[in-house]
Amino acid sequence: MQAIRPSQADLAECAPGAGYHPLEIAPFFRRFPRGAVRNLAYTFIWNLLFTAIFLMINAASMNRMPSWGAFQLIFLVASTIGYSIHLLYSLGSAAGLEAAARRAGGLRQVLYFALMPAAGVMAGFWLASLVFGHAMRSWISDPDTAVAVMLISIVVSLVLSVIFAWRERDARVAAELAQERERTERIAREAAAANLRALQAHIEPHFLYNTLANVASLIEPQPATARRMLESFIRFLRASLATTRTQSTTLGAESELIGAYLDVLLVRMGARLRYVIDVPQELRAVAMPPMLLQPVVENAIVHGLEPSVSGGEVAIRARREGGAVAIEVSDTGAGFGATTRGGTGLTNLRDRLTALYGDRATLAIGERPGGGAAVTIRIPDES
Repeated sequence: MQAIRPSQADLAECAPGAGYHPLEIAPFFRRFPRGAVRNLAYTFIWNLLFTAIFLMINAASMNRMPSWGAFQLIFLVASTIGYSIHLLYSLGSAAGLEAAARRAGGLRQVLYFALMPAAGVMAGFWLASLVFGHAMRSWISDPDTAVAVMLISIVVSLVLSVIFAWRERDARVAAELAQERERTERIAREAAAANLRALQAHIEPHFLYNTLANVASLIEPQPATARRMLESFIRFLRASLATTRTQSTTLGAESELIGAYLDVLLVRMGARLRYVIDVPQELRAVAMPPMLLQPVVENAIVHGLEPSVSGGEVAIRARREGGAVAIEVSDTGAGFGATTRGGTGLTNLRDRLTALYGDRATLAIGERPGGGAAVTIRIPDES
């Protein structure tokens, strides 16, 4: 498998001045929105950690707890060190040094993240000596202090290098997951498109043969009925061909297609079929995938009304529900059995909705009050 490098946007978050802060290694600190003010506050907390480390080193070397004055001095030194490191990382990010080190990778990247905090420690002690004058400089010139400063520099460099290496590894894993998720979604979309083509290949020849056979049988005994059926069928073919040439349609166009489809069936079934299409004008421009309602309506006819001697009614109604549009297809036929909820057609429809919208679309299957079945499709209103 080819290695996947994280995007520049992901890597840019790794510097304190750019967004990411070492404290985010703890989950608690990830809950607050990133920003310059937040990072300065986080560096203050980081400085308190430095202070605690320096106090422990001082107590170990002096074999006693530091005085209040020593605590104040150590805190101020720790603050100059912490904010020096913060400033150096921010300047390195702004100047493009960090991005260059990341592109180079390997030893250069390791050296960048190791030397920046070491330089920050040295700069912090130097700034502290400027602020506190000769007494501070003489303290720093002490051999034991110099060793302690070097030790602190190495420890801080190692800690921050490990944290930023962990962050980059995390960014790399996130990039790999995002790419894999995109590939999975693309495969799902392609599968949904293949299912649509298979659905069209199944419905259109089946419907074509049955309709032409009905027209042929009606030409001599009922020429007017045959003409009406043929006209409805031509209208259906015109709407259907327009739909197959696009990946998206509108609720208005889909309702026209369903109306033409039901008009053909109306001639064939006569008084056994009644239908209602109620799509408000303001919803007719809502974008939707093609052939979304066709299998549901066909299911209502084939499994709901045709088995019944008296037939029944199919109703297609649309309404807006918040940021979604709900389209209900109900019938007064036999309804779903105790162990079935629509078979392959509705299963494929649910898969298409998931591939196209994720969890923003739903398919609900249930019973209609008074008998019959009801299928409700909810899709986001993206018009």
